[in-house]
Amino acid sequence: MIFIGSGRLFLLLPLLLFFLAPLFFYSPLAALVLIGIVVFVGASAGRRRRTHLEPAAGFPPLTRPDPRMFENVRRAAEEDVLGLADEIRSLDLDIEMPGVVSEARSDYMHAVDQYDRAKAALDSARTPHDLAAVSSAVEEGRFAITSTRARLAGKQLPQRRPPCFFDPRHGPSVRDVAWAPPGGTPRPVPVCAADAVSLEDGNEPHGRRVRVGDREVPYWNAPAYYGPWAGGYFSPFSVLLPGLLLGSTLAGGIYAMDAYGDVADPGDGSPGDSADNASGYW
Repeated sequence: MIFIGSGRLFLLLPLLLFFLAPLFFYSPLAALVLIGIVVFVGASAGRRRRTHLEPAAGFPPLTRPDPRMFENVRRAAEEDVLGLADEIRSLDLDIEMPGVVSEARSDYMHAVDQYDRAKAALDSARTPHDLAAVSSAVEEGRFAITSTRARLAGKQLPQRRPPCFFDPRHGPSVRDVAWAPPGGTPRPVPVCAADAVSLEDGNEPHGRRVRVGDREVPYWNAPAYYGPWAGGYFSPFSVLLPGLLLGSTLAGGIYAMDAYGDVADPGDGSPGDSADNASGYW
């Protein structure tokens, strides 16, 4: 308990001498030997601790993650918040019309509350991890908007399902469809009605793309630091998506991140890039 570094150890020597005073009376040599052992062990522990904390010789010092990583993810989250605000504004006049059922107003106000929650989370976010709260609130707000529209039109309420995999901005999915990226293994993914029709017609839906470096990629192939933001959309439905996106942003990232948050995969088309590894994860 006193082996906490040589500097602090010497501060405890007076206390140590107090307890060893009787031993000095009977055997001064034994007391000195015991003190020497304690000092030696404490100093060794301090050196080991410093060695563990300091970079090893020949290795570069630790660097902080590139701040552009966070800025790129934050930009995607900000687009989502602005998109939710536009959807809310599109209902402003409809919700004020006479005869609107109270349930529609309630859903509309819930969407407004989720917008406020998403905006507050975006303003306070400092790391990519913080942005999960933004996408989670946007997803719930978007579902509330879909419910509001259904009530205003007198239609059946939407089922509470995960958002569309290809672009969560499409709103809640209506069913699962088997899909795979080029060269991959098909997996069931939740899709909206429009994308389901597109897939049945043999077309590839236009997926949500995000910025990585100087290019844009589908968000499911983005680096792992996009994971919290993307995962926020699907986190309430994790039990419904077993194995979905194994190896992608939602399950750890096709791009590996080292212990300090740096991207190990450059994402530039070089060997090891997600384009080369996609088939290995699907």
